Amino acid sequence: MHPLLNIANRFLPHSHPRLMSPNKNLAITVAVAIVAVVAVALLAMQSGGPSQPTTPPPASQPTATPTPTPTTKPATTPTATPSQPATTPTPTTTPPPTTTPGLSGALTGGGSTFVAPQMFSWSKTFHRVTGGKIQVNYQSIGSGAGAAQFLEKKLDFGASDVPMPKDRYEQVAGRFVQFPVVIGSIVLVYNIPELTYSKTGKYLNLTSEVISLIYMGEIKQWCDPKIKALNPGLADKLPCKDIVAVHRSDGSGTTAAFTLYLTRAYQPWNQTVGWGYTVKWPADEKAKGTGAKGNEGVAQAVLQTPYSIGYVEYAYWAKNKDKYDKVGGVAFVRNDNDGRYYFPTPENVAMGAAAGLERYTRKYGAKPAPEADWNPVSIEFTNPPRGYPIMSFVYVFLWKDYAAEGYGDAATKASLLKEFFKWVLTEGQKHENVVEGYIPLPSEVAKIGLDALNHIKP
Repeated sequence: MHPLLNIANRFLPHSHPRLMSPNKNLAITVAVAIVAVVAVALLAMQSGGPSQPTTPPPASQPTATPTPTPTTKPATTPTATPSQPATTPTPTTTPPPTTTPGLSGALTGGGSTFVAPQMFSWSKTFHRVTGGKIQVNYQSIGSGAGAAQFLEKKLDFGASDVPMPKDRYEQVAGRFVQFPVVIGSIVLVYNIPELTYSKTGKYLNLTSEVISLIYMGEIKQWCDPKIKALNPGLADKLPCKDIVAVHRSDGSGTTAAFTLYLTRAYQPWNQTVGWGYTVKWPADEKAKGTGAKGNEGVAQAVLQTPYSIGYVEYAYWAKNKDKYDKVGGVAFVRNDNDGRYYFPTPENVAMGAAAGLERYTRKYGAKPAPEADWNPVSIEFTNPPRGYPIMSFVYVFLWKDYAAEGYGDAATKASLLKEFFKWVLTEGQKHENVVEGYIPLPSEVAKIGLDALNHIKP
């Protein structure tokens, strides 16, 4: 295997190279509170530094980026419901978009199932605000397929939970732009009939080690001593039943972000499995691993399969929260860098995002340009120094010159794309337009995308 920072092969059907070293008002209030939390971390990005990140080291330098070492201080045991922040920051704002008179038509995009609930919502609202003149059709086909079909010119835009892989980025560098449109988190959902939240009023605690060992097939039953040790209040209720480890069966940006987190947080996973759109899951051979297509498939598989566990984007848990609480629940995850357990609230995800971006800024000095390689951002973003540790930007890919890339009626297509994503990056970031569980972009990050649209011809 090549080293992790050479992220060229995420589209390939094998593991990625290794890395060296719980009502609606509350949701609205939370969303308003989030943007400035993340924005603070980004203010430093406006200062000097290179216009794009340093290129990750080549395959011959496997030890260039070490995995953060987990802290050894004892972790605190969290309550079953997440705490709320002490203060409510003021959100950043962006100017409203202008609408081009007479513009009408349809766009086709596809990729990330992670962002599908949000993209469907944006598309529906945008269709309404344009008086039905602009329709955006989004295909929830997975990040791997979305990126591939974008490059094959089968889609007008692609969406992925990780940036364009390094090797393919180099092939089309200068011809396309990529930029974040929203932040999301990945949660661990489980189905344990004896241990449902509706019965116990508690959710499980998990760590990167235990999650890794489950998917590696080393922890085979829920009564394993390592799981008991993390959950003293539930230890006597943990059943000696085989764990069914549900994972994605398709090329998945959610899988890439999830396995990247495990790679950064737990060295044995890095040394044996790695990360990517697809990986070889040891639990399939050594225990009870099973695949399901899309975030939708994994979410339903866990709901329907007793003693299972799976990883899904937050929105897929949130819309089925009552169902999960009746069969199991969603886990607190320990951030091994600060030793604290975090429930996947938007506040805790925003905290993690801010910390990850701070780390990126310290290392690279400036935010990337829309034409730059964003892979270093993805790597520094996950497993942050504090906050909920499993999260990702969602990136959009656009061509700079649709006529030169061979698209029909390129001028209209480019204008439609600019109109839609201008709305997404402005009005689309307002709390009333953000689906529960997603995190709006701070204005500084949204501006990167808005700047990118200036590159789109005509």
